[in-house]
Formats: sequence, structure tokens, C-alpha cells
Amino acid sequence: MAGLVVLLAACAAEEAPAPAAAEPEVPVLAAPVGTDWSTCRFQNLRLPVPGRLFVVDAGAPLEDSEPGRETIRRVDVMVPGQVSLLLTASHATAWHVRPWPETEVVAIFASGAGSQRITGAGLGEHRMERSQDLGDDCGRHWMAEGPGPAVAEAARQVFGRVPDAYYRMRVGSVVIGSTEATPELLEAR
Repeated sequence: MAGLVVLLAACAAEEAPAPAAAEPEVPVLAAPVGTDWSTCRFQNLRLPVPGRLFVVDAGAPLEDSEPGRETIRRVDVMVPGQVSLLLTASHATAWHVRPWPETEVVAIFASGAGSQRITGAGLGEHRMERSQDLGDDCGRHWMAEGPGPAVAEAARQVFGRVPDAYYRMRVGSVVIGSTEATPELLEAR
């Protein structure tokens, strides 16, 4: 019995293990809200862009468009001097841009929910194509709500200025700078 008392005394003398030190709380950072504009900017292009800035919305796909295939949209630019374009679409689009000989294209940003592609000659070195389908934060249909705060913010962030005019295509082409009234012109400053 004496051995049992010694054993119990030894157990009582042992201290309970100290609780493990709590890890310091690491603050959880919230995901950034809004667009990460750093990936939406042209390399080696000083802002604001010079000249005039035009926004062109591809409009709805034509009735005979094949689902899932890109539609071709033609943009004729008949404006003398420096011009930049923000092209935007709700669907996959190939933008064929044809500048006038007196037009100097400074920059073109094609952005949309579907894949975007820019084609044409004499378009300068600053071209950017972004698509929401490819997970790009800059790839949006900026004119989904018409000429409003979303497209104005995109223009300020990408081009450093607000647009001079907004166009929405009704058929597969638009003429910017035509002397005739065009139904595609939504708003001009």
C-alpha cells in the first residue's frame, strides 16, 4: 500500500501540461473590390492619350451569326489626326479597323465578354485585346448599360480621359467621322 501512496504522490506532483501558445491572429485581407486596372494599361503609352477617343459597341450579334463563333465588325475611322478606340462587345468579335490616310491611330483596346481580336493595317503599336471568357478582369462588355459610369471609368483608367463619342452598331459596321448623320452615334461631346 505504501507503494501505491508513493505512486499517487508522484502523480499529484506532476504538473498538468501547459496549454500550447496560441498562434498570433493573422489578419484576413478581403479580396480587392472592383477591377484591377494595372493589367488594363498599355505598355509605354503616356496618359492621357492625345487626340480623340471613340467608344464603339458591337451591338447584338446578327441573326445569321453562328452561336459560339466570333462575329466580324468593321470600324471605318474617317477622322483626321490622332484617334484612340475602345471597342467593346457582349460576344466574341473580330474587329476590322480601317483608318483613313489622315488618321493616326494611337491606341486600340478591344474588350468583351467573349474573345476579342483586332485586325487591320496602319493601327499603330498600342493594341490590347481582353476577354472575360479567358478570366481577364479587364475583359468586359463596358457598354452593356449604354454610355454611363462603367464605360467612362474604363476610358479614364485605360486612356486617361473620357470619350469624345459613343457608337453602337446596328449592322456589322460603323463609320466614325462621317459627314452624314449616322444612327449608330449615341452621344458626342
